[in-house]
Amino acid sequence: MDVVKFKAFYTVATLKNISKAAEQLYYTQPAVSAQIRELENSYGTRLFRRIGQNLELTEAGTHLLPYAEQLLELFEKSRKTVSDVVDVENHCVRIGASSLPGTYLVPQLIVDFQRHSPASNILLTVKDAYEIEQLILAGEVDVGILGRAGASHRTTRFVQEALLEDPLVVVVSPDHPLAGRDHLLPEDLDGYPLIMPPENRLTRRAVEKRFRRLGMDFKPAFEITDTEAIKRMVMHNLGITILSRMVCEREAAAGWLKQLDVEGLDLRREVYLVHQPDRYLVPAVQSFVKYVSERFAPAIRKSDGAGSG
Repeated sequence: MDVVKFKAFYTVATLKNISKAAEQLYYTQPAVSAQIRELENSYGTRLFRRIGQNLELTEAGTHLLPYAEQLLELFEKSRKTVSDVVDVENHCVRIGASSLPGTYLVPQLIVDFQRHSPASNILLTVKDAYEIEQLILAGEVDVGILGRAGASHRTTRFVQEALLEDPLVVVVSPDHPLAGRDHLLPEDLDGYPLIMPPENRLTRRAVEKRFRRLGMDFKPAFEITDTEAIKRMVMHNLGITILSRMVCEREAAAGWLKQLDVEGLDLRREVYLVHQPDRYLVPAVQSFVKYVSERFAPAIRKSDGAGSG
């Protein structure tokens, strides 16, 4: 007995017609009939009886049907598991990322991962952190790379691994009066137009909360939805902003923007790798998770060491 015979039996039982079953299975009618006969010979009894134009299950066939369904389902699961192990490269890695990591960190990470372990297809979804978490819970995304302000909120819904700290810095034009200062205090920012993202953005909420705690007024002169537009406005010296350091690295290296640390401002984001603890990850996704964890392990150890010293 083999899976092909049970597939023929199940299909004939469902369609009640050998001709239709043969068409669905892409076999000839004699081939399907032969498979049914061999199965009946193995069990020593008839599994179908003809009633009019249809083939109906006998009592023995009716009892066999649920076992046939289970066998076919187990075969498909086993085939997928073996295929996953044998052919990792052909599996899709579905990554979800919140906006800043998804724009400034994950693309290069994907490039480096594919050099390390080429994958046939990687899907990247960039949304806010809450939406990515919902997609992970729904099984539509395998793994998330999410930025959050401060320490991660504890939850049993996800496995969470800290990847790096991303400090928020004051960003100004190289021509701005603050650009040449080596030491800044929060009050030094007073009087300069502040360019910030809208209220629903994580960075904006973190900065506003910190300003309030320091007793400083928080009244942005401009609210801009696009991070690149914020940087352009700062380049043109229309004001200052506070952004993630990773967002401005390229422009700072080119001399187009100046990043400034402000004593006492102490704002930072954490970037986390997130996935569900009880969901099976295909080998390609396991490989990606392992690669990301190992890549950022030195940064994590360095951060832990700095914090404990």
